[in-house]
Amino acid sequence: MTANRDELIHLIEGLPDDQVEVVLADVRRLASERSRGEWPPAFFGAGVAKDGRTDIARNVDEYLAEGFGRRRS
Repeated sequence: MTANRDELIHLIEGLPDDQVEVVLADVRRLASERSRGEWPPAFFGAGVAKDGRTDIARNVDEYLAEGFGRRRS
């Protein structure tokens, strides 16, 4: 746990009961604002060959035979 998180927990524990609801509402708002990112993530395109083929997993033996993954000279 980070020092900031420890401090936050300590401060929250010291709040009077009448302020807990206000702080809780702010924390819920902040937690719901987390970036959900885009779908699909960029790495999903990692299975696309330069010529646009997307059936790499199905035809892996063929691509390896063609030299997929070899250094180009």
